[in-house]
Amino acid sequence: MTLLVFSMGLLPLIILFKTSHVTTGKAKNLMIAQSLGRTLIDEVRSYGFPGIKSNFSKFNYTWKQMNGPLVESDPASVRYPEYYNRFETMMVTDEVKDRDSSNNDVTALYSVKLTIRWKESGKPDQLLGFGTLVVNHEIR
Repeated sequence: MTLLVFSMGLLPLIILFKTSHVTTGKAKNLMIAQSLGRTLIDEVRSYGFPGIKSNFSKFNYTWKQMNGPLVESDPASVRYPEYYNRFETMMVTDEVKDRDSSNNDVTALYSVKLTIRWKESGKPDQLLGFGTLVVNHEIR
């Protein structure tokens, strides 16, 4: 009888621990995605308008897995942890022309959109979006 009562009390605890484990995993993935997004958007901002203009193709790519060195141009750079391999990024950069200018060929700003995608077990792909505007201060 004691064993039956004990096992009935233990079952809800097991379910609670399993749910807690899944929730913790989701929170970890969301935290990593947010950190990646903020880091990549800050990197884009650090290039400024001239840097984006001269490296435009670098800021337009389809899904890229987060692996390899953190600084692509430096093979000796610290590498992404293996856990980050489940995350992919896509960046789309658009030129926005200056409508107020008599010369419509002048780019007023770049609109940068970053999407991070990852898989959760048994769920569809999870997506998290970021964006920024990088302004051409020379035309004002």
